[in-house]
Amino acid sequence: MSRILLVLVPVIATVGLSFPTVHAADELPKNTDYATFSPKCGDQDYIQKGEWVYRDNEWTLSLTPTDCGRNIGPSQTPNMFYEISKKFAGSPYWSNTRGMINQLTCHLAIARDKPEWNLDPWRPYVGYSKTAAAKCNVTQPDPDSEFH
Repeated sequence: MSRILLVLVPVIATVGLSFPTVHAADELPKNTDYATFSPKCGDQDYIQKGEWVYRDNEWTLSLTPTDCGRNIGPSQTPNMFYEISKKFAGSPYWSNTRGMINQLTCHLAIARDKPEWNLDPWRPYVGYSKTAAAKCNVTQPDPDSEFH
């Protein structure tokens, strides 16, 4: 788990967010210089295209993963999220980092083949298991949740 901290610390320092928990990551690449870490999926990015779209009266980060990004293993999830946050966290629409990590992990687990993945910062953070149970689209907050 300490290796995950090393990858996500630059995200926190860059965007000033609280520390997120990444689920389904088993280990990170060895012999990596984390000070200059620029995660790639081979020679390409994990995300082919991303844009903020306004739908149903809310802002959503709509992502099109590359073929490689769509087929990464659990150990590459933190790297993919690092790329996403590096590219999109500067937006005023970015919030709820922990919830967005859970939505990304959920898409990788149950919705890899969808053409686009939508990460919704407005969805409540309820932890990964409840995010997965809601098929990545949590609508109800959990006021008694241990995750608040």
